Amino acid sequence: MPRWRLGTTGEFFQLRQNRRVLFSQLPLTVTSLLLVALLAMIDPGLIADREVLLGITFVVVLTAVAALSPWEKLPHWAPWTVPLLDFVAIAFLLHGAAASLNGLAFLTVFPVLWLAWSDIPATATRIIAFVAPLCIVWAPFILGSAAPSRAGMIKPLLVPLILLGLATAATVVTRSLNLQARRLAESGAVSRRRARQLDTILNAASAGVVVVDEHGHDVLMNKHQQAIHTLATPAGAVDPDEAGLLVFGPDKVTPVDVESRPVRRAVKGEEYSGELFWLGDGVHQQAMATSARQIVDDDGSRQGAVIVFHNVTEVMLAMEAQESFVSNVSHELRTPLTSIVGYLELAMEESVDGSVRRYLQVASRNADRLLTLVDDLLRSASGGMNIAAVAGNLAAVVEAGVAAAQPLAHNLDINLRCSAEPELWGTFDPVRMGQALDNLVSNALKYSVHGNVVDVHGFRDGGDLVVEVADAGLGMSQGEQARLFTRFYRTGEARSSSIPGVGLGLSITKAIVEGHGGTISVASKLGVGSTFTLRIPAGDDRR
Repeated sequence: MPRWRLGTTGEFFQLRQNRRVLFSQLPLTVTSLLLVALLAMIDPGLIADREVLLGITFVVVLTAVAALSPWEKLPHWAPWTVPLLDFVAIAFLLHGAAASLNGLAFLTVFPVLWLAWSDIPATATRIIAFVAPLCIVWAPFILGSAAPSRAGMIKPLLVPLILLGLATAATVVTRSLNLQARRLAESGAVSRRRARQLDTILNAASAGVVVVDEHGHDVLMNKHQQAIHTLATPAGAVDPDEAGLLVFGPDKVTPVDVESRPVRRAVKGEEYSGELFWLGDGVHQQAMATSARQIVDDDGSRQGAVIVFHNVTEVMLAMEAQESFVSNVSHELRTPLTSIVGYLELAMEESVDGSVRRYLQVASRNADRLLTLVDDLLRSASGGMNIAAVAGNLAAVVEAGVAAAQPLAHNLDINLRCSAEPELWGTFDPVRMGQALDNLVSNALKYSVHGNVVDVHGFRDGGDLVVEVADAGLGMSQGEQARLFTRFYRTGEARSSSIPGVGLGLSITKAIVEGHGGTISVASKLGVGSTFTLRIPAGDDRR
């Protein structure tokens, strides 16, 4: 059977085998019938020639055999008999009409090409392509109807030689095309297998994933993302694009501008992580933390983007419940604490001996501290922190904070060192900044081991006042650092080591720094130590 790989190959091989054999035979059949019409115009008498009639009849019979034989039930080599017998039909036509029409020997091109495109070994095809035409053109010498001569036998060799070259080229091209076809088929199978694997992986993921091209058209969307898309679709809308979806900001009610929506931002080339959006409305509204990454080609051009939607509704509701709980508990604690502080002050105004007064002063100081903590919790829950900024020297605050922590450092056998530039004038709240520094230093001491060093540096960096607290303690992983300033968060090492604390100090410190318009950051390596950097604008540094 021919294995054509040119043109409409797929359509050809979708046909039944008897049709494929018939279509392989038809070129010779059609050409032979045209030849009969041509002979009728040149010399009508040739139509009645016995050899011409035998040749035409043979071609017609072979065509009927090609069309009617059950090739699917026969051995795979059975169709090869048709092109081989075509050489016999061509021999009759050639010797019946050669005198009147030149070039009939080139009819052998059709069976030669058929064989070259078939499964017959290439060597066998080349031998047949040379020997069969040679036998046809030498037939008069072989059958004894003409006397052999050197010139007579050499002259017709051109046709077999041309067909040998044609068969050689055709078999080489066929082999190359078949090899390419096999590689394409294998590549297609691999691509389909990988596509199934990717589809399985994406649908197994708990997040919604959508892949878009550089124009923003959806290329791939897993089942979770399809559900998210349905959630954000307004009632009555049919498959809207992102501009028509219900997308709201963190407050759940403010619609997000079309250009600021997650997919649109990714299409514009942005990459981001953890951006919060609320999708849908009413009781079905859900929170999504979205992230986007660009798909970049080898030449650096953007080919699209991948956007991932993580459903964080339960986390957000838990945080809201936690904030509500903290706010309610803080309110409940503040009233009795205020009463305790008041009565302690009244008690100290009475005439009491020195030791009792000292006890009352300790109790009052700690009650004031607890009341301040409750106030901070209330402000933190409401998202605010009162800052009473005045002109001052931050160096004094740093030195006082380190001096206050020296007894604890001594008890823990930790070398607490301070190096602050003497002139760190600026505008800040000295009480709040002292509180922030106390939190950082106490943490550094708590998470350091005996014999370690804790360094506190204060310096000016351009228009900023900077305080660094560095320790050589437990250190933290990247994941722990990302959550470090979250209220009530404590690292795994802190929990397992039974280090006291409730996870509020750093969140309060962050609120204090941000209340000054500043930032706080941490650089840490697990098992090596941590460095906290507090930075606030100096502001008006008049002395």
